Amino acid sequence: MKRLDRRKFMLLASVGTTGAVLTACGNDPDDVDLNPTMIPDAEGAPPTFAPQATPGGGATAPEEEPAAEGGGEAIALEAQDPFAWSVYELDAAPGQVIEVTNVGALEHNFVIDEFDIAEDLPPGEPVEVTIPDDATVGDSYVYYCSVPGHREQGMEGNLTIVEAGALAPSGEGAEGSPEATPVEGAAAPAEGGEAGGVIEIEAQDPFAWSVNELEAAPGQVIQATNVGFLEHNFTVDELGIAEDLPPGEPVEITVPEDAAAGDTFEYYCSVPGHREGGMVGTLTIV
Repeated sequence: MKRLDRRKFMLLASVGTTGAVLTACGNDPDDVDLNPTMIPDAEGAPPTFAPQATPGGGATAPEEEPAAEGGGEAIALEAQDPFAWSVYELDAAPGQVIEVTNVGALEHNFVIDEFDIAEDLPPGEPVEVTIPDDATVGDSYVYYCSVPGHREQGMEGNLTIVEAGALAPSGEGAEGSPEATPVEGAAAPAEGGEAGGVIEIEAQDPFAWSVNELEAAPGQVIQATNVGFLEHNFTVDELGIAEDLPPGEPVEITVPEDAAAGDTFEYYCSVPGHREGGMVGTLTIV
């Protein structure tokens, strides 16, 4: 008997619920306002926003801010073993980037005290240093390596702030940098035939010659110096030249007297992997 009463009760409840739903559905939809934009904002509550526009429905995307104008293309600078910069005079505009690369194996860094710049230079990893936007045109600053002993041995250069329009066009100067002055003592390719003049070339860590094209006369002297700490040598197979280059010790190599003008030879470092890494150049007899 109790089970029958419960079934009747459940049936009656179901009928009542259905009636309520039908009554609600019969209401005039105009009487119900579901526009979220018409809901007044309560004091202290977050504002009520209209639904977001459907993409492509005429909504206007926010305008992108123009990119900040920099000071021109990046200037390349190398820290070289044992104690040298590839460039000792730099011109840079406010906001310009100097890309500094430690091409050696020793610890080096790049420091400009007045700009609070002190960047470590991991070997082989370019590091970007940005000149502050408020740097004053015409001012000059010293950049240097603060590793003990390196500044005193020559790792100190001069940076001058110039207007962006005053920078040299791309391709002028060393490594694309404006008005760059090569490192002192670095040899340029010999311009033919001064048999009495000594031609200088450097072996640099990890795998580089300071000069990749040489011209020399028969009997002329090539002075090769290993400015790094790795093992290097200077080899020209056809001329029977194979000279070890102890670090820091200039080695004089004489071009044979019977070398024929017009002939061209490869010089390279025969230490395993060095030639493949880039230590190869061309010697032309003039």
